[in-house]
Amino acid sequence: MDITPVKNSSVSDLQKAKIQKVAQDFETMFTSMMLKEMRKSVGDNPLMPQSFGEKIFTEMLDDEYSKSFGKNASIGLADLIVKELERQELSGGLPQITDASGNSMLLLDNAFVPSQSSSGTSQDLSGSTMTRVGKWDSLISEACEEYDLDKSLISAVIAQESGGNQYAVSKAGAKGLMQLMDSTARDLGVSNSFSPRHNIMGGAKYLRSLLDKYDGNEELALASYNAGPGAVDKYNGVPPYAETQHYVKAVQKLKSFFSNDQEL
Repeated sequence: MDITPVKNSSVSDLQKAKIQKVAQDFETMFTSMMLKEMRKSVGDNPLMPQSFGEKIFTEMLDDEYSKSFGKNASIGLADLIVKELERQELSGGLPQITDASGNSMLLLDNAFVPSQSSSGTSQDLSGSTMTRVGKWDSLISEACEEYDLDKSLISAVIAQESGGNQYAVSKAGAKGLMQLMDSTARDLGVSNSFSPRHNIMGGAKYLRSLLDKYDGNEELALASYNAGPGAVDKYNGVPPYAETQHYVKAVQKLKSFFSNDQEL
């Protein structure tokens, strides 16, 4: 992806539309998280337990509520974000991101973008990425000791997944340093994906389980971390997905980098 600053003396209609879309998406995501936490606080009724189908329907209903809130600025968060982004646009510009297809995307914070090229392979680590990953050195060491993992491997996964940003959120909704989906986080016992310790420990636990599943085959474990165990099992190896194949190579390259750095 190509990242260049955008500076304007006025906010164009196109930029206003993009800002509005970002604000709505953020309010939708925030509202969805809020509704899920509210339902957790209520808990299940032991006299009338929900079936699996009812739980799926409830999650879908919450998603629709969240989309409605975002479109109508129901809690006012989107309006605040629009005002702030327009202010930033006029005062100095927002990061303008161009994807592999040449499409422009407006982001709230380019620190949320992992260090990747348009092909999906990792670029050379920048000083800022190294600093962000290094910030969690003690937690990485703790996770590696707990789950018998190579420290350079966890560092590489963090660098590739989130760039060391504890608040990173992907388009798919994966959160935190090792980018855990909500369903995966729940299975791992991670209650707060934005907690560095909880997220790293959960991600390390998940990666350990994948290594055990594939008899220590790091390539298959990484492919499974990216595409899911089902895809790896289906193809009996790394799936023929360009993103997953690039991901495996990128993390292994980063692992080598971190390994050499730690030996210095």
